[in-house]
Amino acid sequence: MVIGGTVADDSTNEWLSLDQKVNSYPTVRGFTAIGTGGEDFVQAMVVAVESVIQQPIPRGRVKQKLSSRGKYVSVNIGPVQVVSSEQVQAVYNAMKRDDRMKYFL
Repeated sequence: MVIGGTVADDSTNEWLSLDQKVNSYPTVRGFTAIGTGGEDFVQAMVVAVESVIQQPIPRGRVKQKLSSRGKYVSVNIGPVQVVSSEQVQAVYNAMKRDDRMKYFL
């Protein structure tokens, strides 16, 4: 299952309930954030994920792509191992602390 939304979305409890019904842990998954700020934003998203999973993310597991006009950058991190739906939610919460993040998947 993929969680997604805008930074303003607040459906945490709903998502946790659904996630616990359809996913089993530990599992491997990726995280995607779309925001502004170029390479600095990319690094901030990597640090956010690493801070929660307590593991370094190998460079080969971080992909980035600029939008056609260059305003936004999409950062895909993973696959990484997560141990619970709460940990997945914690990753998204850490990513959302950056004001430059606009969307997440």
